Amino acid sequence: MQENNLQQLMIVCQQMAESGTPPSVGLLRARAPFKVSVTQAIEAIKRFNAANGTASKQVTEKPKETIASLTKRVQALEKTVEKLLETIQQLSEK
Repeated sequence: MQENNLQQLMIVCQQMAESGTPPSVGLLRARAPFKVSVTQAIEAIKRFNAANGTASKQVTEKPKETIASLTKRVQALEKTVEKLLETIQQLSEK
């Protein structure tokens, strides 16, 4: 495979990764700007994963928490801290 084609395929892999989609053979072949064989797609994905250290991390990675869920957690923690401070205040008055 020409090095230029490989670089173009790796750019497509990077774009997929940035959009949250792990590069796969089928997607890479569909999104490539030129006809790509299965072996070319596999080679490009292998090189992309090796360059980015993402060989199997994408499969086991948990979905990222949303801002809404984090906001709820912070609010719950703030309420807990408030209750703890009230308890400390009551204990120190005794």
